[in-house]
Amino acid sequence: MKKRLIFLLAALALTGCAAPAETAVDSLPAAAPVEPLSAPGIMTEGQIPAETCDLPTETVSLYDWQTSGEPLALLAEIPEEEMALYGVADGDAPHVLFRWSGTLAEFPDWAIDTPKSVTPELLALDLNGDGAPEPVVLCYQGGTQVNLYDLHVLRQSNGALTDFRLPDALYAEQLSALLTLGGSGETLTVSLGDRSIEAALPDGVQAEALDRLWTGANVSYLEDAGTLRLVDKPALLPEDAAGKAGTASAVGLNTEVSARVSFSDGQFTLSEFALQSKPS
Repeated sequence: MKKRLIFLLAALALTGCAAPAETAVDSLPAAAPVEPLSAPGIMTEGQIPAETCDLPTETVSLYDWQTSGEPLALLAEIPEEEMALYGVADGDAPHVLFRWSGTLAEFPDWAIDTPKSVTPELLALDLNGDGAPEPVVLCYQGGTQVNLYDLHVLRQSNGALTDFRLPDALYAEQLSALLTLGGSGETLTVSLGDRSIEAALPDGVQAEALDRLWTGANVSYLEDAGTLRLVDKPALLPEDAAGKAGTASAVGLNTEVSARVSFSDGQFTLSEFALQSKPS
């Protein structure tokens, strides 16, 4: 299976829309010996649709659907797994209708509309190792100073669908706590377990003044041979950038942290952590 890195393309962002893309990636460094992180998924029970209607059969992008005026749109599907994700027009905040093996469920609180109109990506992955793939959906949730994707995993039981979303705190707080900082002057040393790399800081920022990095500002996912990895590019906290570099916007570093994602019994787990230098 091709490796796929889901991220916001800068060139497309200039046009006002963006979409996931396939790209080759470098092999990951050896995993750091760090204990896994776990947190319960944010659970939402699917609802039986209030009305029965004909489901569209031709996929469209989120951007094209929003300009077409149609009440329902097929945004992504995997026919061989009988999985499909639909957008439901709902005022200014369209939401999700999901079909899996004949079961149809609506998720009114699952918003998919963003300023960039990035179409959600649907994957079929076995994240718990039981041999059966489940639907995995990546939804772009970028905004001011952030560029990230929400991760949803759906489960089916007794003719009902349940959505589990990976909680932000797993990468924004728990992952940040794994990183230790050192160095001096404008050279920051970032360590994860027994792995360390150096990152250049912008003018005016001193390594000695930093005690943590902002994880959660730039989060994407990489599918590789049936597995899924979370990829986070840490940045300076906005207050550190504003107070020392003279800017209130996020300042990225040439640092990338990744971890394998698994999901079982309602719990998301990050493991097999890797740390490497990447262009910011």
